[in-house]
Amino acid sequence: MNLDFHSSRIAISESTQDYVKRRLAFALGRFDDVVQGVVVSLQDINGPRGGIDKLCRIRVKLVGQRVPIIAEVLDTEIRPAIDMASDRLGRAVARQIDRRSSRRGAAKRTVLMEMAESIQSDDFVSGLIVSK
Repeated sequence: MNLDFHSSRIAISESTQDYVKRRLAFALGRFDDVVQGVVVSLQDINGPRGGIDKLCRIRVKLVGQRVPIIAEVLDTEIRPAIDMASDRLGRAVARQIDRRSSRRGAAKRTVLMEMAESIQSDDFVSGLIVSK
């Protein structure tokens, strides 16, 4: 998994980077084969004034998908924001992959239904030779 960090008005320590990597590995590890890249952006919006101003935005690019999946969370501290954003992202990626597979399944069912209809037609059955 290709992981990039960006920050604005906040220092990203090595321990914070390790924390983000662990959280994303937990949330996205099972989707490793379809995750093309991850961009983590951490910001302190108000600067030293405080308040609910720590922003964690995580963008995930999936293989074969043009639009990235984005999770964005504001909190007073950066680590809870990372936790919530990674959890949301894991659920969003799971939903997207489920949608993909259900579309493929629907296409397969359509093909199978068409094959079953053609097998039931008299023209196809009369052309078959049955041997014992």
